[in-house]
Amino acid sequence: MKFIATYSKEKFQNFSLDSQIKALNKLLKALEDNLNIPDEYQRVLGTIMELSSLCREALPGRLSAVIQGLNSDPYRSLRALAQYFGDASYKDNQISLRTGDGARAVSWEDLQRSAQITLIADNLRSVFNVGSLFRLCECLQINELVLCGITPDPSHPNMAKTALGTMGKVKWRKVEDTRQVIDELRNKAYTIYALETAEPSHSAFEVHYSLPLALVVGNEALGISESTLALCDSIIHLPVLGWKNSLNVSVATSIAIYQIMFGDHHG
Repeated sequence: MKFIATYSKEKFQNFSLDSQIKALNKLLKALEDNLNIPDEYQRVLGTIMELSSLCREALPGRLSAVIQGLNSDPYRSLRALAQYFGDASYKDNQISLRTGDGARAVSWEDLQRSAQITLIADNLRSVFNVGSLFRLCECLQINELVLCGITPDPSHPNMAKTALGTMGKVKWRKVEDTRQVIDELRNKAYTIYALETAEPSHSAFEVHYSLPLALVVGNEALGISESTLALCDSIIHLPVLGWKNSLNVSVATSIAIYQIMFGDHHG
């Protein structure tokens, strides 16, 4: 849990309008930081709703809109918070990509396998993570990358910095509703796997994958919603030995896709 500023009603009412706006902005950032901590999320949300009603004057349009877009269900607040903060809380690392010096091990069988894999990014928040997925899909010639919900697409001004030249080499599309993609692919006889720490799940290293398949990966803070998980045929996870129960989403996805490609040939 991160530090959250607290304000009594009396103290907040004595603030100038500028100070009230700054306080609400701090609380909105705290709300985003605690999306995956239910008690803190609800507490901060309640504080925002209470204090915003005490402001001296009408709030600026963008601030008013984001507050109106908040919901007790954090999944439903994702879009409002993402639109409001943009990239303010997700800075891209400066990475240089070496090209042309790697060992390529291309076989007809590998290309046939990768052509039957679709990757679904469900409400990812970070353009850095999405750029990494573009690089993964290009490296392994994955059939398609589907960007759902708030997941940034190549029109994002920072995507070129993170995808590092791979955007034009990967088949991708933008779809609002993840469930729509799952239904579409299931109708094409795809098996739908979710990469998540939810139970019951199976180690990604112990599954014999059925092709064609789609792998769904979820939001950095919240993971994949229960309603979306319910539509998947199987849930896989990466076993861990330490205190932290998961890896960065782009790292975890890379491990899982490499296992599907090279670690399992029984599908």
